[in-house]
Amino acid sequence: MNLQLISYQLLLYTLIFLFNEYGVTNAQTLRICVVESTYKKGMINKTCPIMDIPRFECSVARDRFDCLRKLANNEADVASLQAEDLLAVSMNKFDFLTTFELRLFTKEKYEFEMVALVRKNIDSEWDLKGKRFCHPGFEISDTYTKSLSMYFENRIIPKECDPEKTLLENRLTALSNYFEAACIAGPWIDDAALDKKLKKKYKNLCSLCYNPASCSIGDKYHGRDGAILCLTDNVGDIAWVRLDDVVQYFKMTESNKDDYSYLCPDGMTRPAKDDNPCIWLQQPWPVIVSPIKIAETAVDMINLTINRSYLWKNAFYDVLSFHSTFILTETFYSPIDYLERSIGFLSANDRATCKPSRRVSWCISSNIEDRKCRWLRDASFVYGIEPSISCIQESNRMSCLDAVRNQEADIFVSKPEELLQVFKKEMKPILQVTTNPEYDIKIVAIVKRNSLYKSIKDLKGANACFTGYQSIGWNTFVTIMKMISKENGDCSDIKAVGNFFSHSCVPGLSTMKTDIPRNLYSLCRRDVNVENDIDTFSCLTSGRADVVFVNLNNIKKEFNITNLGNEKYKILCKEETTQKETEEACLLTRITSTAIVAHQNITDLRRDEIYSMFLHMNQLFGTTTTRYTRAFSLYGPYDGVENVIFPVSTCLIILCRFFAHTIKWTTQISYLFTKFITFFTSIINITISTTSPWKMYGLK
Repeated sequence: MNLQLISYQLLLYTLIFLFNEYGVTNAQTLRICVVESTYKKGMINKTCPIMDIPRFECSVARDRFDCLRKLANNEADVASLQAEDLLAVSMNKFDFLTTFELRLFTKEKYEFEMVALVRKNIDSEWDLKGKRFCHPGFEISDTYTKSLSMYFENRIIPKECDPEKTLLENRLTALSNYFEAACIAGPWIDDAALDKKLKKKYKNLCSLCYNPASCSIGDKYHGRDGAILCLTDNVGDIAWVRLDDVVQYFKMTESNKDDYSYLCPDGMTRPAKDDNPCIWLQQPWPVIVSPIKIAETAVDMINLTINRSYLWKNAFYDVLSFHSTFILTETFYSPIDYLERSIGFLSANDRATCKPSRRVSWCISSNIEDRKCRWLRDASFVYGIEPSISCIQESNRMSCLDAVRNQEADIFVSKPEELLQVFKKEMKPILQVTTNPEYDIKIVAIVKRNSLYKSIKDLKGANACFTGYQSIGWNTFVTIMKMISKENGDCSDIKAVGNFFSHSCVPGLSTMKTDIPRNLYSLCRRDVNVENDIDTFSCLTSGRADVVFVNLNNIKKEFNITNLGNEKYKILCKEETTQKETEEACLLTRITSTAIVAHQNITDLRRDEIYSMFLHMNQLFGTTTTRYTRAFSLYGPYDGVENVIFPVSTCLIILCRFFAHTIKWTTQISYLFTKFITFFTSIINITISTTSPWKMYGLK
């Protein structure tokens, strides 16, 4: 028998024995919220099934904020949360209690403590002006958030709120003006071009680095250890560092403690040799939380588990923590009471804001989008992401586009098929959302294999079905048709398509107020939904149509087709060829991203600020995070529903660097849409125009 199976069976028998032995056979089941992650996937698959006895069960969540919702909705009883997550609990006024701390080091009361270590030439806070500053860097993580990174400088430097500068640049300005020089190595913003530009402008914030020209993450004075070296190498005068790093440094080196002091929050100093440091900020340990009504029972069951069974304790640790020790809290604290025990933590997260507010109003169009947006707003706030978010709900997606156009909202995440409406409403796409190529929209023209059609041009006089009026397939065909036909360039797209095909089915035309040629809906048996590729494809399979314009990926997925060329259908290329064409070569359009759009009058400053906000979100909540568990999932399914705000396949968000002219809408929009494919063919290697915002879509 497999040794692993024997181990699991032994573990199960041990559990059953323990529960019977200690008289808890009638106890309720404790539902443990387990967060999915790269590190936990295998563990969840192995551990959760053996927990399926009448005591424990797994409630699997995508992220820690998903666990919060499960606790609030009575779908889970216990969850492991970071200190920052507890801020969100207090903001939403959930009735949760802390029960256990998850400590990596049993005797340490806090995960870490921050201190300001200074040289002896500084006697008080009033000596700091014009001195040299050693900072570990601007990078943020689950525990080292932007709020903690900025805490010291916010306490000693007046806040800058220049309306002509972004929030990030205001921070840099304040630091640059206050200190003579500094080393803040590593990325200031997760965009190489903008990072280089800022470092060139604020050179003195890199001048203390070992390599000031690069001021990079590989610098000797970057990071936690680097900030201490910057000070002890006599390069800087003051360092914002972790106390445990300072203690370890003095243990490992022969540096004289007499040369250093701790700067205190009251403005005075204490000699480092006295080993009585002044603490500015304490980071609380992660905790186990439970709703009030289940807290005592949860503690009893967890104590029984971790104190009685070594095998089960390891399994239990796996699902709730990562190599941590469970330490019962002194009492059942409310989240805010637990956080108040830590010096500086709450005040670090009580941030002053600039006036007028830089808040970003985000338009969403459904109840579930509103719920996700609000949770994203809370997650972004507690992890120090700026500017803050305001969620504005409209009744539908077109209303959101109108709200942004009328400057009633700042941004909206548009779908690929809405880009034409974005253009018509003279809005600006400011950010692009790149997706996994597996989910690309691939528009093709499909005909039966035994048909005589050899190119798009041959379709003149045929019968056709589209997924909808002004859908991606419609716009793509209109573009190609006007290039290959002799239709007047001023002819409307409706009239042009009506002249090209004998009979058609174009869903959505029934809502038009103008006279529609009857042959554009003569093939319709019912008004199928826009984007419904499967219904459209049935036009071809039933024999009603000679050609359909659909998303190839949806067709192959629905009918489990690996290669359409091996079936009784074929993809029609734009032009006739004697060589065997691949599916990729015959694509009419390939779209790999949606866009985050704004009104046409958005300033470069406002765009950069929104861009910075999304970069930080992507860094903390995106798909590439390397953290043990994710606080919030920006792109994945939300409460089991896919494509909420963002496509489920989203990889990241990047800036569209173009703002100059706004194109006026004309009757030739369909023809101008001709190179719609240009931008979308290669999302990674694209060269983006800086002259016209609409050149990204091939528009001139």
